[in-house]
Amino acid sequence: MLGYFRKKSIILDMILSSVLLPSWQKLSIYLLFSISVSLFAHHAFYLYQEQHSLQRYLEGIIERTKQSVFQMRTSLNLAITNDQIACSDKDLNSLRIALLKYPYIEDIGRITEDHKLICSALWGPFTPPLELPKQANIDTSFRINWPETNGLFAKGQQRSVFSAGNAFVIPSPATFTDLIRHSRKTGSVLYSSKKQHIYRIFDDITLEEAKKAMSYSKNNVPMLPTANNILTLRICPAGFNFCATAIDKRTGYFDMNIWQWLWAILVGAFFGMFMAFSWAIFKSNRRSLIYRLKYAIKNDQIYSLYQPKIQLNTGEIIGVEALARWQDQELGTVSPDQFIACAEKNKLITPLTQQLVKKNLDDMLRYLKANSDFTLSINLSIQDLSNPSFLHFVERQVQQRGIHPGQIIFEVTERSAAQSDVLKQVTKRFLRKGYQISLDDFGTGFSNLSWLTAFDPHEIKIDKMFIQSIGTQTVNQITLDSIFLLVSKLDVKLVFEGIESLEEVDYLTQHTPNAIGQGWLYSKAVDTESLGKLLKNQPFTSTAFLTNSPD
Repeated sequence: MLGYFRKKSIILDMILSSVLLPSWQKLSIYLLFSISVSLFAHHAFYLYQEQHSLQRYLEGIIERTKQSVFQMRTSLNLAITNDQIACSDKDLNSLRIALLKYPYIEDIGRITEDHKLICSALWGPFTPPLELPKQANIDTSFRINWPETNGLFAKGQQRSVFSAGNAFVIPSPATFTDLIRHSRKTGSVLYSSKKQHIYRIFDDITLEEAKKAMSYSKNNVPMLPTANNILTLRICPAGFNFCATAIDKRTGYFDMNIWQWLWAILVGAFFGMFMAFSWAIFKSNRRSLIYRLKYAIKNDQIYSLYQPKIQLNTGEIIGVEALARWQDQELGTVSPDQFIACAEKNKLITPLTQQLVKKNLDDMLRYLKANSDFTLSINLSIQDLSNPSFLHFVERQVQQRGIHPGQIIFEVTERSAAQSDVLKQVTKRFLRKGYQISLDDFGTGFSNLSWLTAFDPHEIKIDKMFIQSIGTQTVNQITLDSIFLLVSKLDVKLVFEGIESLEEVDYLTQHTPNAIGQGWLYSKAVDTESLGKLLKNQPFTSTAFLTNSPD
Protein backbone atom coordinates (compact mmCIF):
# COMPACT_ATOMS: atom_id res chain seq x y z
CA MET A 1 0.00 0.00 0.00
CA LEU A 2 2.83 2.39 0.91
CA GLY A 3 4.54 1.62 -2.39
CA TYR A 4 1.32 2.36 -4.29
CA PHE A 5 0.95 5.83 -2.72
CA ARG A 6 4.65 6.54 -3.22
CA LYS A 7 4.26 5.68 -6.90
CA LYS A 8 1.21 7.93 -7.25
CA SER A 9 2.98 10.78 -5.46
CA ILE A 10 5.88 10.51 -7.90
CA ILE A 11 3.47 10.72 -10.85
CA LEU A 12 1.71 13.72 -9.29
CA ASP A 13 5.07 15.40 -8.68
CA MET A 14 6.02 14.82 -12.34
CA ILE A 15 2.74 16.38 -13.49
CA LEU A 16 3.03 19.40 -11.20
CA SER A 17 6.67 19.93 -12.11
CA SER A 18 5.67 20.29 -15.78
CA VAL A 19 3.00 22.88 -14.98
CA LEU A 20 3.78 26.55 -14.63
CA LEU A 21 2.38 27.12 -11.11
CA PRO A 22 0.80 30.51 -10.32
CA SER A 23 2.70 32.94 -8.12
CA TRP A 24 1.40 33.75 -4.63
CA GLN A 25 0.56 37.26 -5.80
CA LYS A 26 -1.57 36.00 -8.70
CA LEU A 27 -3.12 33.29 -6.54
CA SER A 28 -4.12 35.92 -3.96
CA ILE A 29 -5.69 38.10 -6.66
CA TYR A 30 -7.66 35.14 -8.02
CA LEU A 31 -8.81 34.19 -4.51
CA LEU A 32 -9.94 37.70 -3.61
CA PHE A 33 -11.75 38.12 -6.91
CA SER A 34 -13.40 34.70 -6.79
CA ILE A 35 -14.48 35.04 -3.14
CA SER A 36 -15.97 38.47 -3.92
CA VAL A 37 -17.85 37.03 -6.89
CA SER A 38 -19.00 34.07 -4.80
CA LEU A 39 -20.30 36.33 -2.02
CA PHE A 40 -22.14 38.50 -4.51
CA ALA A 41 -23.54 35.40 -6.28
CA HIS A 42 -24.79 34.02 -2.97
CA HIS A 43 -26.24 37.45 -2.14
CA ALA A 44 -28.07 37.47 -5.50
CA PHE A 45 -29.24 33.87 -5.00
CA TYR A 46 -30.68 34.47 -1.54
CA LEU A 47 -32.14 37.77 -2.71
CA TYR A 48 -33.82 35.91 -5.59
CA GLN A 49 -35.26 33.36 -3.15
CA GLU A 50 -36.45 36.11 -0.80
CA GLN A 51 -38.00 38.03 -3.68
CA HIS A 52 -40.03 35.01 -4.80
CA SER A 53 -41.04 34.18 -1.26
CA LEU A 54 -42.12 37.78 -0.71
CA GLN A 55 -43.97 37.74 -4.05
CA ARG A 56 -46.01 34.70 -2.98
CA TYR A 57 -46.71 36.33 0.39
CA LEU A 58 -47.87 39.55 -1.29
CA GLU A 59 -49.99 37.72 -3.86
CA GLY A 60 -51.70 35.88 -0.98
CA ILE A 61 -52.59 39.18 0.71
CA ILE A 62 -53.84 40.65 -2.59
CA GLU A 63 -55.97 37.59 -3.35
CA ARG A 64 -57.43 37.51 0.14
CA THR A 65 -58.18 41.24 0.00
CA LYS A 66 -59.95 40.81 -3.33
CA GLN A 67 -62.04 38.02 -1.84
CA SER A 68 -62.85 40.21 1.18
CA VAL A 69 -63.85 43.13 -1.08
CA PHE A 70 -66.02 40.83 -3.17
CA GLN A 71 -67.82 39.51 -0.08
CA MET A 72 -68.33 43.02 1.30
CA ARG A 73 -69.74 44.28 -2.01
CA THR A 74 -72.05 41.29 -2.36
CA SER A 75 -73.34 41.48 1.21
CA LEU A 76 -73.93 45.24 0.88
CA ASN A 77 -75.91 44.68 -2.31
CA LEU A 78 -78.03 42.07 -0.52
CA ALA A 79 -78.65 44.46 2.36
CA ILE A 80 -79.50 47.42 0.10
CA THR A 81 -81.99 45.39 -1.95
CA ASN A 82 -83.67 43.99 1.17
CA ASP A 83 -87.20 45.52 1.36
CA GLN A 84 -87.64 44.84 5.08
CA ILE A 85 -88.02 47.67 7.56
CA ALA A 86 -84.53 48.73 8.67
CA CYS A 87 -83.46 47.09 11.94
CA SER A 88 -86.70 45.12 12.27
CA ASP A 89 -86.47 41.54 13.44
CA LYS A 90 -86.96 40.30 9.89
CA ASP A 91 -84.30 42.71 8.63
CA LEU A 92 -81.81 41.67 11.30
CA ASN A 93 -82.55 38.03 10.58
CA SER A 94 -81.85 38.45 6.85
CA LEU A 95 -78.64 40.34 7.69
CA ARG A 96 -77.54 37.49 9.96
CA ILE A 97 -78.23 34.94 7.21
CA ALA A 98 -76.06 36.99 4.83
CA LEU A 99 -73.34 37.27 7.51
CA LEU A 100 -73.15 33.50 7.83
CA LYS A 101 -72.43 33.17 4.09
CA TYR A 102 -69.30 35.31 4.09
CA PRO A 103 -66.46 34.29 6.43
CA TYR A 104 -64.41 37.43 5.73
CA ILE A 105 -67.13 39.73 7.15
CA GLU A 106 -67.32 40.34 10.90
CA ASP A 107 -70.56 42.33 10.97
CA ILE A 108 -73.18 43.91 8.72
CA GLY A 109 -75.81 46.49 9.62
CA ARG A 110 -77.72 49.69 8.89
CA ILE A 111 -76.38 53.25 8.70
CA THR A 112 -78.20 56.58 8.50
CA GLU A 113 -77.53 59.38 6.05
CA ASP A 114 -75.73 61.33 8.78
CA HIS A 115 -73.32 58.37 9.25
CA LYS A 116 -74.73 56.81 12.41
CA LEU A 117 -74.88 53.08 12.97
CA ILE A 118 -78.36 52.08 14.14
CA CYS A 119 -78.13 48.29 14.20
CA SER A 120 -76.03 45.31 13.16
CA ALA A 121 -76.49 41.59 12.68
CA LEU A 122 -74.04 40.88 15.49
CA TRP A 123 -75.06 43.50 18.09
CA GLY A 124 -78.69 44.17 17.21
CA PRO A 125 -80.11 47.72 17.57
CA PHE A 126 -77.79 50.42 18.95
CA THR A 127 -79.34 52.63 21.57
CA PRO A 128 -78.31 55.33 21.15
CA PRO A 129 -76.93 55.05 17.58
CA LEU A 130 -73.14 54.86 17.26
CA GLU A 131 -71.53 57.88 15.71
CA LEU A 132 -68.69 57.40 13.22
CA PRO A 133 -65.72 59.74 13.01
CA LYS A 134 -66.37 62.89 11.03
CA GLN A 135 -63.36 62.27 8.82
CA ALA A 136 -64.28 59.73 6.15
CA ASN A 137 -62.94 58.69 2.75
CA ILE A 138 -64.74 58.56 -0.57
CA ASP A 139 -64.26 55.12 -2.06
CA THR A 140 -64.91 53.96 -5.63
CA SER A 141 -65.55 50.39 -4.51
CA PHE A 142 -67.84 51.58 -1.70
CA ARG A 143 -69.50 54.92 -1.16
CA ILE A 144 -67.68 55.90 2.02
CA ASN A 145 -65.24 54.15 4.32
CA TRP A 146 -63.70 54.75 7.70
CA PRO A 147 -60.40 52.86 7.77
CA GLU A 148 -59.77 53.45 11.47
CA THR A 149 -62.43 53.54 14.19
CA ASN A 150 -61.29 53.06 17.77
CA GLY A 151 -63.56 51.79 20.55
CA LEU A 152 -66.64 51.81 18.38
CA PHE A 153 -68.08 48.53 19.65
CA ALA A 154 -65.74 47.78 22.55
CA LYS A 155 -63.03 49.67 24.36
CA GLY A 156 -59.63 49.46 22.63
CA GLN A 157 -61.12 47.76 19.59
CA GLN A 158 -60.12 49.10 16.16
CA ARG A 159 -62.22 48.36 13.11
CA SER A 160 -62.71 49.56 9.51
CA VAL A 161 -66.20 50.44 8.30
CA PHE A 162 -67.37 50.44 4.67
CA SER A 163 -70.80 51.69 3.62
CA ALA A 164 -73.06 51.86 0.59
CA GLY A 165 -76.64 53.10 0.61
CA ASN A 166 -78.20 52.44 4.02
CA ALA A 167 -75.92 49.49 4.86
CA PHE A 168 -72.45 49.05 6.28
CA VAL A 169 -70.03 46.12 6.64
CA ILE A 170 -67.03 45.48 8.83
CA PRO A 171 -64.33 43.15 7.49
CA SER A 172 -63.25 40.35 9.78
CA PRO A 173 -59.90 40.81 11.57
CA ALA A 174 -59.32 37.08 11.01
CA THR A 175 -59.32 37.50 7.21
CA PHE A 176 -55.51 37.42 6.98
CA THR A 177 -54.72 35.21 9.98
CA ASP A 178 -53.23 32.33 7.99
CA LEU A 179 -51.14 34.74 5.88
CA ILE A 180 -49.41 36.54 8.75
CA ARG A 181 -45.75 35.55 9.05
CA HIS A 182 -44.91 36.85 12.54
CA SER A 183 -41.52 37.76 11.07
CA ARG A 184 -39.20 40.44 12.35
CA LYS A 185 -37.83 41.15 8.89
CA THR A 186 -40.85 40.94 6.58
CA GLY A 187 -44.26 42.55 6.49
CA SER A 188 -46.72 44.32 4.24
CA VAL A 189 -49.00 47.32 4.15
CA LEU A 190 -52.48 47.50 2.56
CA TYR A 191 -53.50 51.00 1.50
CA SER A 192 -55.67 52.94 -0.95
CA SER A 193 -54.34 53.19 -4.45
CA LYS A 194 -54.08 56.99 -4.15
CA LYS A 195 -52.05 56.55 -0.94
CA GLN A 196 -54.60 58.56 1.01
CA HIS A 197 -54.79 56.18 3.93
CA ILE A 198 -53.56 52.83 5.23
CA TYR A 199 -56.07 50.02 5.70
CA ARG A 200 -53.81 47.61 7.52
CA ILE A 201 -50.19 46.89 8.45
CA PHE A 202 -49.15 43.23 8.60
CA ASP A 203 -46.43 41.60 10.67
CA ASP A 204 -43.55 43.28 12.43
CA ILE A 205 -43.05 46.58 10.59
CA THR A 206 -43.55 50.05 11.92
CA LEU A 207 -45.75 52.80 10.55
CA GLU A 208 -42.63 54.68 9.38
CA GLU A 209 -41.38 51.62 7.51
CA ALA A 210 -44.82 51.14 5.96
CA LYS A 211 -44.90 54.76 4.76
CA LYS A 212 -41.38 54.41 3.35
CA ALA A 213 -42.44 51.30 1.45
CA MET A 214 -45.48 53.12 0.05
CA SER A 215 -43.21 55.90 -1.24
CA TYR A 216 -41.56 53.59 -3.79
CA SER A 217 -43.21 54.06 -7.19
CA LYS A 218 -42.15 50.56 -8.29
CA ASN A 219 -40.49 47.44 -6.98
CA ASN A 220 -37.19 47.97 -5.21
CA VAL A 221 -34.73 45.03 -5.46
CA PRO A 222 -31.40 45.96 -3.81
CA MET A 223 -28.82 44.16 -5.99
CA LEU A 224 -26.15 46.39 -4.43
CA PRO A 225 -26.40 45.43 -0.78
CA THR A 226 -26.58 48.26 1.74
CA ALA A 227 -27.81 48.06 5.30
CA ASN A 228 -30.71 50.55 4.85
CA ASN A 229 -31.85 49.38 1.41
CA ILE A 230 -34.98 47.26 1.77
CA LEU A 231 -36.62 44.85 -0.66
CA THR A 232 -40.12 46.01 -1.58
CA LEU A 233 -42.68 44.53 -3.97
CA ARG A 234 -45.88 46.34 -4.93
CA ILE A 235 -49.14 45.12 -6.50
CA CYS A 236 -52.15 47.27 -7.42
CA PRO A 237 -54.81 44.94 -8.89
CA ALA A 238 -56.86 46.29 -11.76
CA GLY A 239 -60.47 47.16 -10.98
CA PHE A 240 -59.84 47.68 -7.27
CA ASN A 241 -59.14 50.76 -5.18
CA PHE A 242 -56.26 49.38 -3.11
CA CYS A 243 -52.59 48.47 -3.34
CA ALA A 244 -50.32 46.33 -1.22
CA THR A 245 -46.58 46.55 -0.72
CA ALA A 246 -44.55 43.77 0.89
CA ILE A 247 -41.31 44.55 2.70
CA ASP A 248 -38.18 42.56 3.50
CA LYS A 249 -35.89 44.59 5.76
CA ARG A 250 -32.92 42.19 5.74
CA THR A 251 -31.84 40.57 2.47
CA GLY A 252 -28.88 38.80 0.88
CA TYR A 253 -25.68 39.36 2.86
CA PHE A 254 -27.58 40.71 5.85
CA ASP A 255 -29.77 37.62 6.16
CA MET A 256 -27.00 35.01 5.75
CA ASN A 257 -25.98 33.03 8.83
CA ILE A 258 -22.41 32.13 9.70
CA TRP A 259 -22.57 28.78 7.89
CA GLN A 260 -23.84 30.39 4.70
CA TRP A 261 -21.02 32.94 4.89
CA LEU A 262 -18.45 30.17 5.36
CA TRP A 263 -19.92 28.18 2.47
CA ALA A 264 -19.81 31.22 0.15
CA ILE A 265 -16.17 31.88 1.10
CA LEU A 266 -15.18 28.21 0.62
CA VAL A 267 -16.89 28.06 -2.78
CA GLY A 268 -15.13 31.27 -3.82
CA ALA A 269 -11.76 29.99 -2.58
CA PHE A 270 -12.21 26.71 -4.45
CA PHE A 271 -13.07 28.40 -7.76
CA GLY A 272 -10.31 30.96 -7.23
CA MET A 273 -7.71 28.21 -6.92
CA PHE A 274 -9.32 26.32 -9.80
CA MET A 275 -9.11 29.39 -12.07
CA ALA A 276 -5.54 30.18 -10.98
CA PHE A 277 -4.27 26.67 -11.69
CA SER A 278 -6.38 26.36 -14.85
CA TRP A 279 -4.85 29.54 -16.20
CA ALA A 280 -1.40 28.28 -15.28
CA ILE A 281 -2.07 24.99 -17.08
CA PHE A 282 -3.48 26.90 -20.05
CA LYS A 283 -0.33 29.03 -20.17
CA SER A 284 1.74 25.83 -20.02
CA ASN A 285 -0.31 24.26 -22.79
CA ARG A 286 0.20 27.34 -24.90
CA ARG A 287 3.83 26.29 -25.09
CA SER A 288 2.92 22.74 -26.13
CA LEU A 289 3.69 21.63 -29.67
CA ILE A 290 0.08 20.88 -30.59
CA TYR A 291 -1.17 24.27 -29.35
CA ARG A 292 1.60 26.19 -31.10
CA LEU A 293 1.05 24.18 -34.30
CA LYS A 294 -2.67 25.01 -34.32
CA TYR A 295 -1.79 28.64 -33.74
CA ALA A 296 0.80 28.58 -36.54
CA ILE A 297 -1.64 27.02 -39.03
CA LYS A 298 -4.37 29.48 -38.08
CA ASN A 299 -2.01 32.44 -38.49
CA ASP A 300 -0.27 31.08 -41.63
CA GLN A 301 3.17 30.98 -39.99
CA ILE A 302 4.52 27.79 -41.62
CA TYR A 303 6.39 28.48 -44.83
CA SER A 304 8.50 26.62 -47.41
CA LEU A 305 12.09 26.74 -48.56
CA TYR A 306 13.06 25.16 -51.89
CA GLN A 307 15.95 22.78 -52.48
CA PRO A 308 17.13 22.59 -56.11
CA LYS A 309 17.00 19.25 -57.95
CA ILE A 310 20.04 18.88 -60.21
CA GLN A 311 20.51 16.88 -63.40
CA LEU A 312 23.81 15.33 -62.27
CA ASN A 313 25.42 14.83 -65.67
CA THR A 314 24.90 18.50 -66.66
CA GLY A 315 24.61 20.35 -63.33
CA GLU A 316 21.40 22.06 -64.50
CA ILE A 317 18.65 22.91 -62.01
CA ILE A 318 15.57 21.14 -63.38
CA GLY A 319 13.20 21.51 -60.46
CA VAL A 320 12.82 22.06 -56.74
CA GLU A 321 11.46 20.23 -53.73
CA ALA A 322 9.34 22.29 -51.35
CA LEU A 323 10.44 21.74 -47.74
CA ALA A 324 8.21 23.01 -44.92
CA ARG A 325 9.81 25.15 -42.22
CA TRP A 326 8.53 26.56 -38.94
CA GLN A 327 10.10 29.22 -36.77
CA ASP A 328 7.91 29.65 -33.68
CA GLN A 329 8.08 32.57 -31.26
CA GLU A 330 7.75 30.28 -28.23
CA LEU A 331 9.43 27.05 -29.37
CA GLY A 332 12.04 28.46 -31.75
CA THR A 333 12.98 26.33 -34.76
CA VAL A 334 10.86 23.18 -34.96
CA SER A 335 12.06 20.41 -37.27
CA PRO A 336 9.69 19.14 -39.98
CA ASP A 337 9.90 15.61 -38.58
CA GLN A 338 8.39 16.90 -35.33
CA PHE A 339 5.58 19.11 -36.54
CA ILE A 340 4.61 16.94 -39.54
CA ALA A 341 4.26 13.91 -37.24
CA CYS A 342 2.28 16.03 -34.76
CA ALA A 343 0.00 17.27 -37.55
CA GLU A 344 -0.62 13.72 -38.79
CA LYS A 345 -1.37 12.46 -35.28
CA ASN A 346 -3.81 15.27 -34.48
CA LYS A 347 -5.58 15.42 -37.88
CA LEU A 348 -4.05 18.77 -38.81
CA ILE A 349 -2.06 17.56 -41.78
CA THR A 350 -4.72 18.26 -44.43
CA PRO A 351 -5.24 21.97 -43.57
CA LEU A 352 -1.45 22.32 -43.22
CA THR A 353 -0.80 20.65 -46.59
CA GLN A 354 -3.47 22.71 -48.35
CA GLN A 355 -1.99 25.88 -46.91
CA LEU A 356 1.51 24.90 -48.10
CA VAL A 357 0.31 23.79 -51.55
CA LYS A 358 -1.15 27.26 -52.15
CA LYS A 359 2.10 28.91 -51.05
CA ASN A 360 4.25 26.54 -53.12
CA LEU A 361 2.24 27.14 -56.29
CA ASP A 362 2.29 30.92 -55.76
CA ASP A 363 6.03 30.96 -55.02
CA MET A 364 6.98 28.82 -58.04
CA LEU A 365 4.37 30.11 -60.49
CA ARG A 366 6.71 32.34 -62.51
CA TYR A 367 9.39 29.62 -62.78
CA LEU A 368 6.87 26.95 -63.77
CA LYS A 369 5.41 29.17 -66.49
CA ALA A 370 8.84 30.30 -67.72
CA ASN A 371 10.07 26.71 -68.26
CA SER A 372 7.63 23.92 -69.10
CA ASP A 373 10.25 21.30 -68.07
CA PHE A 374 10.71 22.81 -64.61
CA THR A 375 9.04 20.75 -61.84
CA LEU A 376 7.83 21.37 -58.31
CA SER A 377 7.92 18.47 -55.85
CA ILE A 378 5.50 18.56 -52.91
CA ASN A 379 5.43 16.02 -50.07
CA LEU A 380 2.08 14.41 -49.27
CA SER A 381 1.01 12.20 -46.37
CA ILE A 382 -1.17 9.12 -46.64
CA GLN A 383 -3.95 11.15 -44.97
CA ASP A 384 -3.78 13.75 -47.74
CA LEU A 385 -3.92 11.12 -50.45
CA SER A 386 -6.79 9.27 -48.77
CA ASN A 387 -8.90 12.41 -48.48
CA PRO A 388 -11.33 12.33 -51.46
CA SER A 389 -11.60 16.12 -51.56
CA PHE A 390 -7.84 16.73 -51.66
CA LEU A 391 -7.45 15.93 -55.36
CA HIS A 392 -10.31 18.31 -56.16
CA PHE A 393 -8.56 20.98 -54.10
CA VAL A 394 -5.29 20.46 -56.01
CA GLU A 395 -7.10 20.50 -59.36
CA ARG A 396 -8.79 23.79 -58.49
CA GLN A 397 -5.54 25.45 -57.37
CA VAL A 398 -3.57 24.28 -60.41
CA GLN A 399 -6.25 25.30 -62.91
CA GLN A 400 -6.69 28.74 -61.32
CA ARG A 401 -2.97 29.43 -61.86
CA GLY A 402 -2.77 27.90 -65.33
CA ILE A 403 -0.06 25.37 -64.39
CA HIS A 404 0.40 22.14 -66.33
CA PRO A 405 -0.27 19.11 -64.05
CA GLY A 406 2.81 17.30 -65.37
CA GLN A 407 5.03 19.92 -63.71
CA ILE A 408 3.79 18.95 -60.26
CA ILE A 409 5.38 15.94 -58.55
CA PHE A 410 3.79 14.58 -55.40
CA GLU A 411 6.19 12.70 -53.16
CA VAL A 412 4.68 9.92 -51.06
CA THR A 413 6.22 7.61 -48.50
CA GLU A 414 5.12 4.05 -47.83
CA ARG A 415 5.70 3.72 -44.08
CA SER A 416 4.03 0.35 -43.61
CA ALA A 417 3.08 -2.68 -45.65
CA ALA A 418 -0.57 -2.08 -44.78
CA GLN A 419 -0.48 1.24 -46.62
CA SER A 420 0.61 -0.17 -49.96
CA ASP A 421 -2.87 -1.10 -51.15
CA VAL A 422 -4.21 2.31 -50.16
CA LEU A 423 -1.39 4.08 -51.98
CA LYS A 424 -1.92 2.01 -55.10
CA GLN A 425 -5.57 3.03 -55.29
CA VAL A 426 -5.34 6.71 -54.49
CA THR A 427 -2.21 7.49 -56.52
CA LYS A 428 -3.86 6.14 -59.67
CA ARG A 429 -6.36 9.00 -59.47
CA PHE A 430 -3.52 11.52 -59.42
CA LEU A 431 -1.79 9.76 -62.30
CA ARG A 432 -4.96 9.86 -64.40
CA LYS A 433 -5.11 13.64 -63.91
CA GLY A 434 -1.56 13.99 -65.29
CA TYR A 435 0.36 14.59 -62.05
CA GLN A 436 3.67 12.85 -61.44
CA ILE A 437 4.19 10.58 -58.44
CA SER A 438 7.49 10.08 -56.63
CA LEU A 439 8.17 7.24 -54.19
CA ASP A 440 10.15 8.84 -51.35
CA ASP A 441 12.69 7.09 -49.09
CA PHE A 442 12.86 4.05 -51.35
CA GLY A 443 14.70 1.14 -49.72
CA THR A 444 13.85 2.14 -46.16
CA GLY A 445 10.28 0.85 -46.02
CA PHE A 446 8.37 -2.11 -47.40
CA SER A 447 8.69 -1.38 -51.14
CA ASN A 448 9.43 -4.19 -53.57
CA LEU A 449 9.53 -4.74 -57.32
CA SER A 450 5.95 -6.05 -57.60
CA TRP A 451 4.68 -3.05 -55.69
CA LEU A 452 6.68 -0.74 -57.96
CA THR A 453 5.14 -2.19 -61.09
CA ALA A 454 1.64 -1.87 -59.68
CA PHE A 455 2.28 1.62 -58.36
CA ASP A 456 3.98 2.87 -61.56
CA PRO A 457 5.73 5.98 -60.09
CA HIS A 458 7.54 8.49 -62.29
CA GLU A 459 10.55 8.72 -59.99
CA ILE A 460 12.12 6.99 -57.03
CA LYS A 461 14.00 8.89 -54.36
CA ILE A 462 16.93 7.11 -52.73
CA ASP A 463 17.56 7.98 -49.08
CA LYS A 464 20.82 9.71 -48.20
CA MET A 465 21.99 6.84 -45.99
CA PHE A 466 22.69 4.85 -49.15
CA ILE A 467 24.59 7.77 -50.72
CA GLN A 468 26.76 8.11 -47.62
CA SER A 469 27.73 4.42 -47.93
CA ILE A 470 29.44 4.89 -51.32
CA GLY A 471 32.97 3.51 -51.15
CA THR A 472 32.43 1.78 -47.78
CA GLN A 473 31.72 -1.79 -48.93
CA THR A 474 28.92 -2.02 -46.37
CA VAL A 475 25.44 -3.54 -46.57
CA ASN A 476 24.05 -0.15 -47.62
CA GLN A 477 26.61 0.01 -50.47
CA ILE A 478 25.54 -3.45 -51.63
CA THR A 479 21.88 -2.42 -51.31
CA LEU A 480 22.52 0.68 -53.43
CA ASP A 481 24.09 -1.42 -56.19
CA SER A 482 21.10 -3.74 -56.01
CA ILE A 483 18.76 -0.77 -56.42
CA PHE A 484 20.61 0.22 -59.61
CA LEU A 485 20.07 -3.28 -60.92
CA LEU A 486 16.45 -3.40 -59.70
CA VAL A 487 15.28 -0.31 -61.55
CA SER A 488 17.52 -0.49 -64.60
CA LYS A 489 14.76 -2.10 -66.68
CA LEU A 490 12.04 0.30 -65.44
CA ASP A 491 11.16 3.64 -66.99
CA VAL A 492 11.70 5.45 -63.71
CA LYS A 493 13.86 8.44 -62.80
CA LEU A 494 16.22 8.03 -59.85
CA VAL A 495 16.64 10.96 -57.47
CA PHE A 496 19.43 10.78 -54.91
CA GLU A 497 19.24 12.76 -51.67
CA GLY A 498 22.06 14.04 -49.49
CA ILE A 499 24.84 14.39 -52.10
CA GLU A 500 27.86 16.08 -50.51
CA SER A 501 30.87 15.28 -52.76
CA LEU A 502 31.92 15.04 -56.42
CA GLU A 503 32.99 11.43 -55.83
CA GLU A 504 29.40 10.58 -55.02
CA VAL A 505 28.26 12.36 -58.17
CA ASP A 506 30.79 10.43 -60.31
CA TYR A 507 29.71 7.09 -58.79
CA LEU A 508 26.02 7.80 -59.33
CA THR A 509 26.37 9.03 -62.92
CA GLN A 510 28.49 5.99 -63.81
CA HIS A 511 25.66 3.68 -62.75
CA THR A 512 22.75 5.94 -63.73
CA PRO A 513 23.66 8.52 -66.41
CA ASN A 514 20.33 10.36 -66.13
CA ALA A 515 20.35 10.51 -62.33
CA ILE A 516 18.96 13.54 -60.51
CA GLY A 517 20.42 14.69 -57.23
CA GLN A 518 19.87 16.94 -54.23
CA GLY A 519 22.29 17.84 -51.50
CA TRP A 520 24.50 20.40 -49.82
CA LEU A 521 27.14 19.92 -52.52
CA TYR A 522 24.84 22.02 -54.66
CA SER A 523 22.58 23.97 -52.33
CA LYS A 524 20.61 23.87 -49.14
CA ALA A 525 16.92 24.73 -49.21
CA VAL A 526 16.64 28.45 -50.06
CA ASP A 527 13.96 31.13 -50.29
CA THR A 528 12.41 32.19 -53.59
CA GLU A 529 14.71 35.18 -54.06
CA SER A 530 17.88 33.07 -53.71
CA LEU A 531 16.36 30.39 -55.92
CA GLY A 532 15.70 32.97 -58.63
CA LYS A 533 19.40 33.90 -58.66
CA LEU A 534 20.44 30.24 -58.90
CA LEU A 535 18.07 29.61 -61.81
CA LYS A 536 19.32 32.69 -63.61
CA ASN A 537 23.04 31.91 -63.18
CA GLN A 538 22.92 28.07 -63.22
CA PRO A 539 26.23 27.97 -61.30
CA PHE A 540 26.45 24.16 -61.11
CA THR A 541 26.95 23.82 -64.88
CA SER A 542 30.22 25.76 -64.90
CA THR A 543 33.68 24.25 -64.77
CA ALA A 544 34.49 26.67 -61.94
CA PHE A 545 31.99 24.88 -59.71
CA LEU A 546 33.43 21.49 -60.55
CA THR A 547 36.95 22.79 -59.85
CA ASN A 548 36.18 24.62 -56.59
CA SER A 549 33.72 22.16 -55.08
CA PRO A 550 34.99 20.55 -51.87
CA ASP A 551 35.87 16.89 -51.92
